[in-house]
Amino acid sequence: MQQYFSDTPLKVGEEYIFTKEQAHHARDVVRLREETIRLVHDGRGFFARAYPKGREFAAMVEAEDPRINESGIDLTLVMALIRREKFELVLQKATELGVSRIVPMISSRCVVKAREEKAEKQLKRWQDICMEAARQCKRSRIPEVTDTIAFSGLKSLSGEVKLAAYENAWGESEPLVKALKTAKSVIVAIGPEGGFSDEEMKEFAAMDYQSVTLGPRILRAETAAIYACAVISAVGEGL
Repeated sequence: MQQYFSDTPLKVGEEYIFTKEQAHHARDVVRLREETIRLVHDGRGFFARAYPKGREFAAMVEAEDPRINESGIDLTLVMALIRREKFELVLQKATELGVSRIVPMISSRCVVKAREEKAEKQLKRWQDICMEAARQCKRSRIPEVTDTIAFSGLKSLSGEVKLAAYENAWGESEPLVKALKTAKSVIVAIGPEGGFSDEEMKEFAAMDYQSVTLGPRILRAETAAIYACAVISAVGEGL
C-alpha cells in the first residue's frame, strides 16, 4: 500500500488532490490505477481510494487508520557531519528506525565542512530523503532535520537523558541500553569518522551529557548512528 503525506487537514468523505510531485509518483513511478492508499497529516493516518483525475491524481478519504507507527521515545540524533553518501544513509535509516529529529553538527574532527552558500539546498535534500524514507516505511510523522549547528550549540538542546557515544568508553561508561533508563526523551550524539576528541568529551560532561559505550568494537560513524537508533527504538517499542 502506497503512502503520501498531506500538508492540509484530511477528513473522511472529502477528496484529496495530489501535489504535482505526488501525482508524478503515483502515475509514472508506481503506476497507480484505482486502489487504496494511506494518507497522513499531522501524525494521523487515513485510508483513501486513489484514482486518476484528468491530468491530476486524487483520492477519496474513506476511513481513519488508528495505527500510530511511531516509537515510544522522542529521539534526537545529533550527527556530526560525515561524507555525503554516508550521512544520507544515516538520514534514511534513522528515519526508518523512528528518530524524531536529526541535528547535523560540526565537531573538531569533521572531515566534511558545512558550506554556507549551499546550506539551504543541502537542507532541502536532507529533508526530502527523510520524507521519502518516512513514506516508504509508513511512518506517521516525518522527522525534523534542523540547520547544522556548531558543537557549542549542543547546550541548547533539551532532553530527559543526554548521551554522547564514545569509542574509548568501553569498560568505563554505561552501555547505551542501560543509560536510557525510563526516559521518554533522549538525545544521542554521534561523532564523525575520527570520533570525538578528549576535549569535546569534557565539554559534553560540562553540558550534562553522559558518556556511553556502544560495545567493545570500534564502529564506523554511520554504523554507530544506526546502531544507537536501533537500540533506542527497540527500548521505546518494548522489543
